[in-house]
Amino acid sequence: MKEEKAPVSEADLLPVSLLCGFLGAGKTTLMKHILETKHEEKDFRCAIIVNDMAALNIDKSLIDQSALVQSDEVIAMQNGCFCCTLQSDLVDQIIALTEKKIFNYMLIEASGVSEPSQIAPLFDLCDEEHDPDDPDADHDHDGKPQLAEVARLDTCVTVVDSAEFYSNLGSMKTYVQGETIGTIAELMMEQVEFSNVVILNKGDLVTKKQTADIMDKIKLLNPEARVVKSTQSRVSVKEILNTHMYKTDQNKDEFWMAGTKNEEDKTEAKVLECCVTSLAKDGKKCCKSKDGSLVDSGLSQVQLDVVANNMKDRKMTRHEARFGITSFIYRARRPFHPGRLGDLLLEPFFSEMAHEDDDEDDEEETLSEEKTKKKEEEKLKRLQEIQKEADKKKVIRSRTLGELLRSKGFLWIATSHNVIGGWQQAGNVIRLEAESPWMCDPRVRGTWEGTPSEEPVLKDMKEPNGEEYKYADRRQEIVFIGQKMKHEVIQKVLDLCLLTDEEMTFGPEKWKETMAGDDQFQLTWEEAEEEDEEEGEEEEESEEDSEGEEDDGKDEEKDKKS
Repeated sequence: MKEEKAPVSEADLLPVSLLCGFLGAGKTTLMKHILETKHEEKDFRCAIIVNDMAALNIDKSLIDQSALVQSDEVIAMQNGCFCCTLQSDLVDQIIALTEKKIFNYMLIEASGVSEPSQIAPLFDLCDEEHDPDDPDADHDHDGKPQLAEVARLDTCVTVVDSAEFYSNLGSMKTYVQGETIGTIAELMMEQVEFSNVVILNKGDLVTKKQTADIMDKIKLLNPEARVVKSTQSRVSVKEILNTHMYKTDQNKDEFWMAGTKNEEDKTEAKVLECCVTSLAKDGKKCCKSKDGSLVDSGLSQVQLDVVANNMKDRKMTRHEARFGITSFIYRARRPFHPGRLGDLLLEPFFSEMAHEDDDEDDEEETLSEEKTKKKEEEKLKRLQEIQKEADKKKVIRSRTLGELLRSKGFLWIATSHNVIGGWQQAGNVIRLEAESPWMCDPRVRGTWEGTPSEEPVLKDMKEPNGEEYKYADRRQEIVFIGQKMKHEVIQKVLDLCLLTDEEMTFGPEKWKETMAGDDQFQLTWEEAEEEDEEEGEEEEESEEDSEGEEDDGKDEEKDKKS
């Protein structure tokens, strides 16, 4: 029987701050500043984990030679800070430091290409039993304390280089982290979106107007974040240590969707009330909210946070007057035609990310110095060409659609009828990737039926009048964030990508048959395919085993007769 552990009080957990940001943004300077500054708190004891100790170049006169913790990898400072190098097993390293019982804070420097959303789950408490014989149970605790039992993630901090912000926003340069390959723009936005505190560094290298614009963009990407302006990474440690700003139960990755769901319910209630009145008076639905926050084209609905040209009933804020439409959500209950989605939206306005050649990487060790140099020059030239093309499309995109910073959600493509497509756009790049089956799919119904998720899932499958949609929860639902966005144009372009009334009559089988040649996306649910293949292999093996057993039985009978 599993022994119940007493819950650990938050006051007994070491508060850990996670520091992210690109190479050159000012993370190392910030660490050096904290290590070398005399702190007001009398018993200040902060463990600081860095990527590269040598890069800090700490003033030797500030190192406490009489400290108890002193080795090649751990340096104790006179101001109460203890600095050590980031090891491969971060969890074990944090636990080991907390067991010394001498620290009241911890600050961890993540690598420049780290995604904080991938590190944060390390601090989640695992309360499930694990079978010691299960090879998949790779996180058996062996009697050791879990990270969540000795420390808590307190603050996620991202350092942003003001001078490079605009360049990074439109950059086509790629990064590699594990199996993830993405653009610098995507990574910067993900780091900002997940942050509790954003340090806007190098403020002396940009104008006041640029600083204000960058702050506005950061607030659009993450309205909840505290933005701290700095020069040479000089900030008060109180801004980033023990702030209690990180909340585990908040899904920071989906904050847009969470906010729009509440607005959707309010808008839906207003529209229903309006439609009931309209039906009684004129015998037809009005299909429009009174305050103009919902725009229905007949094919789709756009729910607006701000309508710059429809503000007669309320006073427009200064922010709204400056930026017009800063966010809206597009919804539709018919699929996109794969060909038209590519031709009308992706090709004219967005760029493809540069991809490395795997074969070339394998041969890299055998190349001569001259050939390696030539290869690097070719790679740089290719990236410059991609960047030049992306910059052209950005101008066309901004002129046609407005300044679109970020969009995110899910989509339904006619040729991938049973697969939820994930939509991720940051700067010049849109990613469309398979996420999972739709919730109505029999293969996944068991994952939500009878759980707290059942009510919201069923709500997505039903019309406001309670009847189920023909294709259940399949739909388009995409949030757009930016400045002075032309929502009418974006809605019109996306509507043109939807199937026509005639195409809708074909049905899923004919959609796939007639549109397969136009499908450049080929969204498939790999997990399902792998499971099917594994099941097929298991069936074949079991059949072979049973056949083998039958043959063995026949041989035994022959032996007995002989």
